Amino acid sequence: MARLLVRPGVDPDEPEVPVVTLVVDPDGPPGERAVARLGDYCYEGDGAFHLLPTDGWVEHALDGDRLEVAVAVYPFALGQVDVDASAFPGRSAVDPEAAMVLRAECAVDPEQYALTPPLTAVFTAGPDRAPDEVAADGDDWPIVLGLRPER
Repeated sequence: MARLLVRPGVDPDEPEVPVVTLVVDPDGPPGERAVARLGDYCYEGDGAFHLLPTDGWVEHALDGDRLEVAVAVYPFALGQVDVDASAFPGRSAVDPEAAMVLRAECAVDPEQYALTPPLTAVFTAGPDRAPDEVAADGDDWPIVLGLRPER
């Protein structure tokens, strides 16, 4: 199961700023494996792998103190990392062409969440590593998923 948290210390340039952080298991369920594989399709820069928002994005929904994060990816981008988009029948409400490959939720402090940038840092790690440990490590580059751009 993907693990979601909001924590500071993820961005070395702004260590005090909390970041929505998702930890996926590269050997886990299909959605986690798909998101982990996206790193092979991303471009590198500034100590992270970035997925272009024209290929996929993250959607955030806050309800009280519950944050839900959903990862939407276009079938073409999934195909570039040998992931069959038909394995993900759910579609994004924002753009029905995009497959919803993963959803995760957690309890958050709404005031802390309000300080987060409009992105999600995705790290890959097995269930044997604590999410805080993975995010604080500094050796692993995250996959950065932004919000879908406005049209």
